[in-house]
Amino acid sequence: MTVTARHVGPLLEIKGLKTHFFTQDGVVKAVDDVTFQISHGQTLGVVGESGCGKSVTSLSVMRLIDRPGRIVAGEVLLNGEDLLAKRDADMRDVRGDQVSMIFQEPMTSLNPVFTCGDQIAEAVQQHTAVSRREAWDRAIEMMRVVGIADAKRRAGEHPHQLSGGMRQRVMIAMALSTDPDLLIADEPTTALDVTIQAQILEVMRDLRTKNRMAIMLITHDLGVVAEMADEVVVMYAGKVVERADVRTVFGTPHHPYTKGLLLSIPRLDERVERLEVIKGTVPSPLNLPTGCLFKRRCPYRMRVCDTAPPYQEVGPGHFSRCWLTPAGEEPAVGADATGDEAEAAGEQLTVETR
Repeated sequence: MTVTARHVGPLLEIKGLKTHFFTQDGVVKAVDDVTFQISHGQTLGVVGESGCGKSVTSLSVMRLIDRPGRIVAGEVLLNGEDLLAKRDADMRDVRGDQVSMIFQEPMTSLNPVFTCGDQIAEAVQQHTAVSRREAWDRAIEMMRVVGIADAKRRAGEHPHQLSGGMRQRVMIAMALSTDPDLLIADEPTTALDVTIQAQILEVMRDLRTKNRMAIMLITHDLGVVAEMADEVVVMYAGKVVERADVRTVFGTPHHPYTKGLLLSIPRLDERVERLEVIKGTVPSPLNLPTGCLFKRRCPYRMRVCDTAPPYQEVGPGHFSRCWLTPAGEEPAVGADATGDEAEAAGEQLTVETR
């Protein structure tokens, strides 16, 4: 990890990030005006259904968006420096050093022609002033840390010789080997059994405490989020729909989508015949509805949902993209609305030309 002067403020600050994919069928707004921040030593959980923009957001931070995708707007500030304004050569110094990433699919992320130990050692040598021998020893040490038995022998094996879970652990070892300031973990425990998952999460927690390492944890597993995260961002159709500390999101969620996600989880202290489900499907990114993107699936749908909802603060540090009042009630609109409410609603109106 490169030693730099400590920046006063958030470690990572994303402002109005937009990443679009320009296809023959139209423009896919995979990430649309996403804003959040992560402080030193904080764990931020990013949750949502497949296709909501979680992984594209993380790849945008790393500047790893391939054509036909392109980051079209926004800022990604790391220690106050805009990563989107850096040259490609400078970004190579950032990746793996200040920011490391555990990718979702280890088999396609590891090079099949090099041994696992060589790949970890290469990352260490790239970003630290150590000898080849020291880098190799560090690789073996990190493989032991993530629970790979007989690490010295496994370091000499190629990815295809390992199971899916062991390949995932190699990716985690590689990401953690340089002691990054920020670890982006995209489904880091998907291929692991429960015992190894707990061990990996403990390693990540220890490094967070020891090095004040921040973690951006992308996952479908709300149990992992409840255990690991300090703050939670909920995404839907490319937008952030709710953000708050983990206790608030799990205890008093505001957005109907967040409520639906939590109701779909089985609980040991409740006995129900059927779990709740979120009806319908995620809308096509090429044919998004006007107004609220969740309105077709929302049990609270109102006429005002045809207008884009405000991203409002419904409690201290608790933000929600929904027309419901902070108390979860229908807003006063029409004849019952106050002047301020009518003006605020009018500012949200969009006129679509045909």
